[in-house]
Amino acid sequence: MITPACHYLAERLMVATSGFVDWVVNVCGYTAKMHVVFHPVMIRRYVSRDDVAWGDKIRRDYRSLLLRIAEVVVPDAGAIPFESLNTETPTLPYTDRELGRLESWARGQSSAQRRRDAGLILGFAAGAGLDPWEIQHLRDDDVVVGRAGVRVTVAGSVPRDVTVMLRWEDLVRDSLTGRSGRNWVFGPATRTSTFNAITPFIRRTDRGSEPTPVPTRMRQTWLVTHLAARTPADLIMTAGGLTKPEHLATSLAHIPALHSPQERRRVIGEARSGRHNQP
Repeated sequence: MITPACHYLAERLMVATSGFVDWVVNVCGYTAKMHVVFHPVMIRRYVSRDDVAWGDKIRRDYRSLLLRIAEVVVPDAGAIPFESLNTETPTLPYTDRELGRLESWARGQSSAQRRRDAGLILGFAAGAGLDPWEIQHLRDDDVVVGRAGVRVTVAGSVPRDVTVMLRWEDLVRDSLTGRSGRNWVFGPATRTSTFNAITPFIRRTDRGSEPTPVPTRMRQTWLVTHLAARTPADLIMTAGGLTKPEHLATSLAHIPALHSPQERRRVIGEARSGRHNQP
């Protein structure tokens, strides 16, 4: 009931809810009833805990997921105030030189499987703005390679179609050579888990002097590249699966020529208009 209504993958919801429910019921001693456990007051107390070493991003992610569940199971609870968790600066994008070194990292792995998987992470995150969860849930026939380019159909919480940037086409094409059917795109065909497969893979890869491969930085680089090219903001929102124009506007801080109140207003207004998405 909850997963379809929340539009989040079940595995992602479990990461946030398992610890939360255990804390509410077994630590705080409340009854295990939906309207009690998922009341917004309990969520506020949970994400504000000072006995855990969570960063702001984890607290924001947990708060977002848990509040979405609360909207479904406790619809009459009403909104309550939360302290700001926006102290974290926007993720720093990679420079062009760093991207070149990351491509060397991807193509220089010691086995064909590692080269393929590293290439897909870089190609899909930096080239199509996908996040790790979306990459590891792709199936072979979700990716279409044709004369017009490489197009990816993304399922999950924000379904959409995205075209891979020209710079990363060859890397993605090379990484997909010989594949067909309904196997996972990322990892071996025998992979059974869809939970956090990318982070452990990156830790195991062969590394030299390249910058640390971080998919969220790759995705931020994709966003900043489009913003710098003045791609219409509503199209970036759609392709990136974004829901809040303000999140897109914060990335202007990485583009000196566009870092101004006027450009921020332009991007937010353009994102909200949706005029480039009209048929």
